[in-house]
Amino acid sequence: MRTTQTALIVFAAGTTMLAANGITQWIGASLQLAGLPVPAGHAVLSEHELLEIETMPPQEQALRLLERAINGYRGALEQIERRVDGWNGKLEEDQKFNQLTSVAYCASDLRVRSAAIEMSLAAYGLPKTPQSVEQQLELLRTGDRQKRFYPLWKLGLLGNRGVERETVFRALTDHLKDPEVLSRRWAVEAVGLLGTDEAIAPLLEVFRTDPSPEIRERAACNLADSGLLTREQRRKAIPELMKMMDNPSLDAQTRGWVFQALREISGERLGDEPSAWRNWWNR
Repeated sequence: MRTTQTALIVFAAGTTMLAANGITQWIGASLQLAGLPVPAGHAVLSEHELLEIETMPPQEQALRLLERAINGYRGALEQIERRVDGWNGKLEEDQKFNQLTSVAYCASDLRVRSAAIEMSLAAYGLPKTPQSVEQQLELLRTGDRQKRFYPLWKLGLLGNRGVERETVFRALTDHLKDPEVLSRRWAVEAVGLLGTDEAIAPLLEVFRTDPSPEIRERAACNLADSGLLTREQRRKAIPELMKMMDNPSLDAQTRGWVFQALREISGERLGDEPSAWRNWWNR
């Protein structure tokens, strides 16, 4: 208590001195937003927190651990991997769950995106088995055409986790030509989830040729940043993107997306001038 009172007295005195000198900045405001990261702590799951997590129901365990994983806490991803099969069918897609998984699908660490996939499958009650793939394929064949995006997305999740990956890839690429724009959109997203080298060529083809600007944009995003392709895999698209930037048949909007994709994949801050990109690539 005495320490707290002393601190308050010092704070009040310091504030008075700052005000007297006409200084309006907050005490401690020397920590600037620009520059290198400044850790707040060790960012590791403590023994105390792990004991607390043990007492939680599956929904709270999943949310706590995914939140920690998003924030880079060591041990969180390993805990998710250890527990996620036991969460199957026990997670609810409520508002907080959907918000956290949406953030996780955009994380800079692909392991966090993979954790979001695992948790989505658990929430859907989809075990990682060939039977789950067949179930989704049957829904594609016989289900409501307006709701094809559900099985397409779920196939992408299963394929990412290595379940019947070749079968899933064929089914998804078939639907990249679906007459329904919504189906093509989710087929693109699902192909991007696969995270395989084979996903690059169909995404490039959609980016070049799909009649819908929305679908072309989503293909470009999955090549550049979205989905589960690694940075090294994304670089494999650069030669074809450079061919596209010289394609006179492309509209201005799509051509702009080509340069955006090149910047995001390469990390280079070059503009929309093809010669600058050719010089960079040749170097």
